[in-house]
Amino acid sequence: MTMRDSLRQRKFTFGVIPRIRAVFFIFVLGIYGGAVFGAEDTSGKKLSVSLPEVVIESPNIERLIAQRVRPTPPSQLGIRIPKIFPRAAIPEIPFLPRPIPPEDDPDPELTEISGTFSRLFGDVKKVFESGLAYLKKNAPVEALALFDETLKLAKSLRLKAAAQFWAAETLMKLGRREESIQGRKSLLKMNSSSAGRYRAAARYALAANHCEEREYEACLRWLDSGKWPLGGFASAEAHFLRAWAHIKLGAHRRAIEVLRILAVEKNPHALKALVSIGHLHLMAGNLSSAEKAYLQAESTRTPRGKKNSDLLGEALNGVGWSRLLLGKTEEAGHAFALFFRRHPGHQLVQSAEAGALAAQIETNSAKAKRLLKEFSQKYPGSDQIAPLQLQTAWALFRERDYQKAQELAASVSDNHPLGRIYRLGRIIEGLSLYHLGKVREAFGILRSGAEKPPVGKRLRGAESSVARSAAMATAFAAFRLKDYAGAQEVLNHWAFFAGASKNAKASDDEAALWYGEAAFEAGALDLARRALKKIPRNSDEWYRAQAALAWIHYRKKEWKQAAVVFDRIFTMKPRGPLAAEALARAGEARFNLGDYAGALRAFERIEKGFAGEDVAREALLEKGKLLFRRYRLDEATDIFTRYLKKYPKSAAASEVEFWIALILFQQGRYAIARNQLLDFSERHSKSPLVAVAYLRVGDAFYNEGRYSQADRAYRLMINRFPKHPRRRDAEYGLILTRLRQKDYPMFFSESTKFIGKYGGDELAISLGFQMGEILLAQGDYDAALRTYRELLTRHGSNRLAAQALLRIANIHKRRNKLDATLDTYESLIARYPQSPLRADAVFGIAESLASVGRCAEAKERLGKFIRRYPGHNYIPVALFEAGRCAAKLGDGATAVIYLKKVVEDSRIRGSGLQTTSALLLAALLSKQGKLDDAAKALKFALLSDDPKVAAEAQYSRAVLLSRRGDRMAASEFLKLTYRYPKQTIWITRALARAGELYERAGRHTTALRIFQKMRLVAPKGAMRKVAEDAVARLMKKTGSRR
Repeated sequence: MTMRDSLRQRKFTFGVIPRIRAVFFIFVLGIYGGAVFGAEDTSGKKLSVSLPEVVIESPNIERLIAQRVRPTPPSQLGIRIPKIFPRAAIPEIPFLPRPIPPEDDPDPELTEISGTFSRLFGDVKKVFESGLAYLKKNAPVEALALFDETLKLAKSLRLKAAAQFWAAETLMKLGRREESIQGRKSLLKMNSSSAGRYRAAARYALAANHCEEREYEACLRWLDSGKWPLGGFASAEAHFLRAWAHIKLGAHRRAIEVLRILAVEKNPHALKALVSIGHLHLMAGNLSSAEKAYLQAESTRTPRGKKNSDLLGEALNGVGWSRLLLGKTEEAGHAFALFFRRHPGHQLVQSAEAGALAAQIETNSAKAKRLLKEFSQKYPGSDQIAPLQLQTAWALFRERDYQKAQELAASVSDNHPLGRIYRLGRIIEGLSLYHLGKVREAFGILRSGAEKPPVGKRLRGAESSVARSAAMATAFAAFRLKDYAGAQEVLNHWAFFAGASKNAKASDDEAALWYGEAAFEAGALDLARRALKKIPRNSDEWYRAQAALAWIHYRKKEWKQAAVVFDRIFTMKPRGPLAAEALARAGEARFNLGDYAGALRAFERIEKGFAGEDVAREALLEKGKLLFRRYRLDEATDIFTRYLKKYPKSAAASEVEFWIALILFQQGRYAIARNQLLDFSERHSKSPLVAVAYLRVGDAFYNEGRYSQADRAYRLMINRFPKHPRRRDAEYGLILTRLRQKDYPMFFSESTKFIGKYGGDELAISLGFQMGEILLAQGDYDAALRTYRELLTRHGSNRLAAQALLRIANIHKRRNKLDATLDTYESLIARYPQSPLRADAVFGIAESLASVGRCAEAKERLGKFIRRYPGHNYIPVALFEAGRCAAKLGDGATAVIYLKKVVEDSRIRGSGLQTTSALLLAALLSKQGKLDDAAKALKFALLSDDPKVAAEAQYSRAVLLSRRGDRMAASEFLKLTYRYPKQTIWITRALARAGELYERAGRHTTALRIFQKMRLVAPKGAMRKVAEDAVARLMKKTGSRR
């Protein structure tokens, strides 16, 4: 028997297909369906398909890795949006008319010819008066000349100041601005008290010029350089101008402080100051302060003229809007009604009507629809119509009429495609869609809304809250759509201030929490950890943030830290909403640390410390689960049984019954498990576990070999629960029963349908691979090749793709297509460099080269394989092939080294590979004259269970003895004949060698008997001819007759 003959008996075991069945906290291995293939052995027997039992859980698992239930954003959002969308019309706060020092009315005759004589014969005062008369007559050139003359002639400082002031006014009127400014500045240098009013008027004029040119800082500097005593000339005007400049600079608080100086009793400008203060507070969103200022202004009401009536109307309108925005809807309505009675022709009537309508929307939305229509007809171009429509939509939203709210908001945004109204309309539309459950549509709309907080300015009133609510809703929608990067992008703007320091706390705790959750789901655990740590301890979100941080430790397999944080969560709120989960995960973390006893003790301690409470019940339940996971099934059964006795009405009682049945299943007690599962299904017909129970009943029948009953159970589950997520498993089990029943046509038909239905699902891909395995086992190489190639084309990235390439290479090898075999192996190496099957391909190339006699290449590749993959299962085969190639190449020393490693490998003790290697090694050592070493090598072959190999080894051992000249050599040859009576070839050879030895020794009679026996045993041919010749020769020598 040659070495190639012995190698044909070696079979290769190919991969198996897992059938995964995860049940709650149970770790599942699943049904395996694998085919064992290899070249046909010498007897020509076909290879079989192996389908092991259904298994739920691997015994005594070392680690528990629970999957976190993804936090679900709320379906009903706690939206913080003010109810009022229209804006109050706030009149601009102007500064008072410029103060002019009073002068006596000049005599008009001074501008006539006769006036010349009066100036000639009068004093300087007449000259000044004449200038005023010409200025009043709108003759600025003549007036300027007279004012200049007065300035030259007058000795009175008052008259000089008056002439200087009016000269500057006249120059400004003539457009000689710079000269006018210089004149006013010169006037400021006059220190006489009699010039005080003129200096004040000039200083005010200089400041006002800067304000008109938007040089507000310069304006304030001029005002600050003077003194403006309360009640003095130009004091009120200066204070109003100062307030106006601060308003333009955005310093509303400074403006209010200035105006409060005037808002004193008996001040003639107090009413205007109070109304202005109210306007500033309303613009800044300080609604309570605005209401207070307006009410103070309204309290000064007395019968007075039209001018004051206008201010009182502004104040009353402001009271209504302040109360409306404060949520005092009814009081606001009363204020607007009073406004209409007192000020029917006021310029703010439209604003008041908008406010009254906004109040009506909040109190009586049905009536408000009619009033809104009337308002739109009355003021068709009003910019308040769209905000009022949005407020109506928002009122419908709050009444949970989301459909109408969405439709109205959409129509508003369609009619106003730009600006604030469009954004608010889109936001309300998106929020309505979100609450209608149309998350994808809501996300698309909300993305165009106010996602980011204000940058560089403060959003007023409704807009700020709307922007934040829109951002949160956008993030929640993205979270529901599993667009975690999109959720992070939106939340980042709100959770953390731009440019904040590394250690700064979150600016919005809820946004930071959900940012961390989104990062966690996206797998960015370090980013999630940094975000969650920014939530302060006093925040309402800190408790949930700690739970998420504990999960980060858990996901990163930092078991010690996870146990500590989960313990902290449980200690913080042992009766809280996260206590049960924290208890379970802390136990699992200790389990994964190997502290099984510690985990059990923790559960027992809680069970005793909180006896009779919900958390004690959870601890007992988790203890049972932990024992179940450690495969301590009897103890787990005891705990679960005790749980049912103590808490028979617990919500988890039915699940515990289900687990008890699964333990029976795990223990192989399929009949009892099946009966309990059927009983469970009848008593808890509405339980969500019923479908899985029927599935397990089918699995139990399958494992018992009762495939017809398994078929019915699987069909029952499929028909009763057509939309259940585990239906796929039942269909898969049904297909495997076909395979067990050897109904191959039905197996292929249903497998094809399953693959078409579930496409890229892992089970579908595995089933497609299984089809290829069956076809390969049946010897249908063409169909098997098509199946494997289809898997490669459709699922090239799947873990089975490399396995399929390996199968294709083996098919080519069986067909002796060397080039195709080598190309396929090279393709596997190139396409899947990280696959564990890369080593198999490297070995396959080397072995294929060796099988066709290309030993030089094969030896080099086998050497690389042995060095690169020293722990691979194929190392013994590689060593054998390398030794065989070295022997063929005449490198006996290297061959001996390789073959010795095979022979001494304890992992393959007694295998055909070891005995064949021992025979070859013995032959090489014998050839080298190392007979003792050769004899030692043969000991491994002599232990072979294969009579052919053992007979060959016995023969070789006898040859070695004969070469040594050992007298026991002949008897060793003869031992072979009765030890292996059916090995004709080796018996014939042994008899021939034994006869030769006896003949040489001169024992012709014994030699004759041996050759006579050989003549009877040897098949026709050369060996029988040798025996007959020897018999004839020896008969002559002994003189015997035939």
